[in-house]
Amino acid sequence: MYKLFENSGWLLIDKLSKLFPGIIIMALIGRHLGPEEFGIWNYALALTTIIGSVSILGMDRLAVKEIINNEQRQGTIVATVILMRFCAAIICTALSIGIVLFTRKQQLLYLYCTIFSALIIILQSFDVLDYFYQAKNNIKRVIIPKVSVFITFCIIKLVIIFFNGTLMAFLWASVIELLLTYLIIIIVFGYYNGTDFSLRIDRHMAKILLKQSWPLILSNLVVVLFMKIDLVLLGLLSNPNELGKYVGAAKISELWYALPTVMSVAILPGLIQKKKNSYNAYLLTLEKWLRLSFWLSMAIALVITLTAHLIIPFLYGKGYMAASWMLMIHVWAGIPVFLCIVLVQYLFVEGEYKIYLYANVYGLIVNVAVNFILIPAYGGIGAAIATVAAYFTVFGVLLLLDKRGEGFRLTKKMFSPILVLSDIKQLNTSLRVFTGQLFTKNVL
Repeated sequence: MYKLFENSGWLLIDKLSKLFPGIIIMALIGRHLGPEEFGIWNYALALTTIIGSVSILGMDRLAVKEIINNEQRQGTIVATVILMRFCAAIICTALSIGIVLFTRKQQLLYLYCTIFSALIIILQSFDVLDYFYQAKNNIKRVIIPKVSVFITFCIIKLVIIFFNGTLMAFLWASVIELLLTYLIIIIVFGYYNGTDFSLRIDRHMAKILLKQSWPLILSNLVVVLFMKIDLVLLGLLSNPNELGKYVGAAKISELWYALPTVMSVAILPGLIQKKKNSYNAYLLTLEKWLRLSFWLSMAIALVITLTAHLIIPFLYGKGYMAASWMLMIHVWAGIPVFLCIVLVQYLFVEGEYKIYLYANVYGLIVNVAVNFILIPAYGGIGAAIATVAAYFTVFGVLLLLDKRGEGFRLTKKMFSPILVLSDIKQLNTSLRVFTGQLFTKNVL
């Protein structure tokens, strides 16, 4: 159990280290480049992220399971999955570049941004080493080099801004950052595991894994489409200037999504254990988690809405002022996001995996439909409205498809301000006990 919490702690460090430094650096780059070039870059990133989601091949979950269940063949699994993902990444890279060549003829900046963004898909094939360390409960060997390189390149990007660097300089920096990160991870992996097992490709295993992974490939594609389609549609139906402003707003709004994500990683092991010991205690934990998520996301949305006209010009400059209105709308998507993360963990524990896929399909349909209707008239504001509508759709569908009805019953209890004050007091007491024990352990 200690290892699980240790890994959660390292994941928290990874998220927090990229949270505020990341948004500040991105804001400074956006201010430096201006909305148009910033928008073109993010259009390429969104397009390659959607297409590149297929290259993951659903292995972000399946590979971990295979590594745990087949200790004698871990080297073969790692090597085989890396090759599978690398081949898929090459195909996705070619497809991304082909789409831009067809849809953005004689627009070289779109092409350059897409080529560099697509190179990231190929480099991310080595994420398989992350899966290995997750299975070994030793994720810090991946997190430490990632965080170190990230912070180093934050400084490098500041230097590029100081010397008035071009968009191409930032594109090169992004690729070199990832290249250096995985090079260090590969060296560390070889140092610690090179003598333990040999890396060997198994074609038969590759076929079996592909047969098992196609539902996960589809699920990943739907989720990424749902999350990124607004950027692509805004780039197609509007202009890069409007897209750049929208991205500036969305980055601030989505900044907070890391909080429930990390919380879900930390809570899941205890949630599974509580269900085994006491179903009522398990439901009570879900109830408190959902209630705290609702009030926290509500507070964030209110504060950001009231201060959006100050945040945007402070971070991005006056050229992004129109993004203030987009941020005031987009930030309200955080409420269903926070709540959905709780419900998804509940459905995962209950074994109802498919419901999340169905909910995202409905959300994607709403997202695309509303974007097509509103973007031509309202631009980024229309895309922000579509995002909020889509996330609330996902939340509603998760509740409707939950056959047990527990999600709906728990949702009715999340609005009480009196209960949430009690929850906060209990949480504060638990944190004090935990930090006290951690301090005592470290001292001893």
